[in-house]
Amino acid sequence: MKKIGVLLALIGLLNAADTTRGPVAFESYDTNKDNIITQEEFQGVKNERMSAKAEANMPMRNASNTPEFGFFDTNKDGKITKDEYQKGQLERMQDRRGKGRQ
Repeated sequence: MKKIGVLLALIGLLNAADTTRGPVAFESYDTNKDNIITQEEFQGVKNERMSAKAEANMPMRNASNTPEFGFFDTNKDGKITKDEYQKGQLERMQDRRGKGRQ
């Protein structure tokens, strides 16, 4: 489990500069740096990412499959902690592997 956490951290670092590809790092969503992601922060970054892809004429094949705020907010308290976010990312990665995607 620790290896997966390290892998997610590395993915986050690699994607911090390029928010148009791959999973978005927790730190990119946490725009006010208070160690939680609000629905407003989540939706704002998601909208910015979609706009950047559209402006770059990048394909958005799986745009309808992107998770909503509630997917990560597992305890339904209106905020996403880093732990909730990482667990959600891990779940999505495992689900994708189960569907034959690598």
